[in-house]
Amino acid sequence: MTVETDHHLMMLSLPNGVGVRASDDPDSPILPRFFSGYDRAFVLPDEREDLEGFKACLSLNRSHRHAFGRTHSELVALFEDAGGTLLGGANFLATAISHHPARTMATIALNYVFVEEAARGRGLLRTILGGARQLALMALRLDPHGPPPALFIEQNDPLRLTAEEYAADTTHSGTDQIDRLAIWSRVGARIVDFPYVQPALSAGQKADDGLIYAAVDYPGDSIDPGLLHDHLESFFGISVLKGAIDTPDGIAGAQLKALAHLSVPVALLPMEPALDWLRDGRAIDEFESFRALAAAADRGS
Repeated sequence: MTVETDHHLMMLSLPNGVGVRASDDPDSPILPRFFSGYDRAFVLPDEREDLEGFKACLSLNRSHRHAFGRTHSELVALFEDAGGTLLGGANFLATAISHHPARTMATIALNYVFVEEAARGRGLLRTILGGARQLALMALRLDPHGPPPALFIEQNDPLRLTAEEYAADTTHSGTDQIDRLAIWSRVGARIVDFPYVQPALSAGQKADDGLIYAAVDYPGDSIDPGLLHDHLESFFGISVLKGAIDTPDGIAGAQLKALAHLSVPVALLPMEPALDWLRDGRAIDEFESFRALAAAADRGS
């Protein structure tokens, strides 16, 4: 079911009695309720967005709907039970990319997703991902029976977090970094084999090189570099830089330039072999990142 209101409200009914309310409006009452759950879930300083940052991103729906020659919709979504109890939330950018002259593909940059502690253990992550895909197609006005959107997400890199960051995030969330990657692996996440760095979210923050980029349930074993370029250009420009234009040699510009000159597909690496490596306590000193470990583990090194 879809409902439009003065606050651009979208509503869905999902399996197991889960309801979804989502909006692309910075003035929607959905945003502060989403932020209250988000604020409990995210603690690392360079990964956090403040409330004004979310408002700035949602405001770009008015000015950047068709930026970069694509169609966009930045959304915040609440997932609730029949009684209105908050179960989880998501913030994401949906983009329609003309990947082929005869084909438009939707991509999702899942900026933030959380499941409330009391609601964990029910398989809600899959429900949230399915809801995000439906909302993306609705917001972009694409065929709901067409190909499902390609979904991308940042993940903490356990090999690049400091011991303090690792402990702080694990203690706060209640989920170990390795266990969290295993959860995402079970829902189909694979590592994008590209040296990803998140540009700074604001002037007072730093670029974050302690992340890996992952694709969830992506068809095939690799991604066309042109598609990844266009997806990241929109994500960087809207969700991260909030409409600012990066310099060609900036954190965002350098990555886009590298993808623009890449002539081979970008491989997707399974997580489980690398996770088994860590569980077995094998040496990791030679690996600068979890992505590098995943590449070696996938080769059977």
